[in-house]
Amino acid sequence: MSDELKYLAVALLVLFAFVPVTVQALKKRKEQPPPLASNDRKLYRLWRSDPDAYQRQYGALDEEYVKAQKAKRNE
Repeated sequence: MSDELKYLAVALLVLFAFVPVTVQALKKRKEQPPPLASNDRKLYRLWRSDPDAYQRQYGALDEEYVKAQKAKRNE
């Protein structure tokens, strides 16, 4: 094999390894999880896997949390 072909193979291997990880990290940066899910790994996983179930179980708590934060800021 020539040296150019070896370098090309290594470059392709690096691209295939790092491009999916980079794309996933960029998508994760854009998402805005609910307040409770952003602070708790278990709730975050539930929110990612089934947003409707998360909303049913923790939606009211999220609303109370947001109201308490707003009241805290206004004091």
